[in-house]
Amino acid sequence: MKEEDIKVESSHQLILYIEKEDQTYGPVQTGSYMVKNYLDDFFAKKAKLKAIRLEELKAGMISPLAYYKDLVEIGEGDLACRVGISRRKLRFQMTPEGFSRTSVATLERYATVFGIPVAQLFQVILCEE
Repeated sequence: MKEEDIKVESSHQLILYIEKEDQTYGPVQTGSYMVKNYLDDFFAKKAKLKAIRLEELKAGMISPLAYYKDLVEIGEGDLACRVGISRRKLRFQMTPEGFSRTSVATLERYATVFGIPVAQLFQVILCEE
């Protein structure tokens, strides 16, 4: 890339080594191309996923554990390891039936991983913007 192609106005600054106008290579401080062009798309997709999963939770299709797993963006294997259960048991607890059979001690471990209080697994707090 040329120097004029790389200039981006953004608060997130990077140092890139590119070909300058005088045919030499050197560092240029510029904004992040990804932040400028794709950050809004990322947040829009994340908000859409949150809304979809919330509707599934309200409809009784998933458990609160599945809802928070997707919000935190943690994989099944990692979550099972952190909670100290098998993946098979985790998949069962992601269903509404499995959630109702989960012990409070296990729910406390889930809450610790998700960074929320245990009570929040039993209620959904909606904030109007």
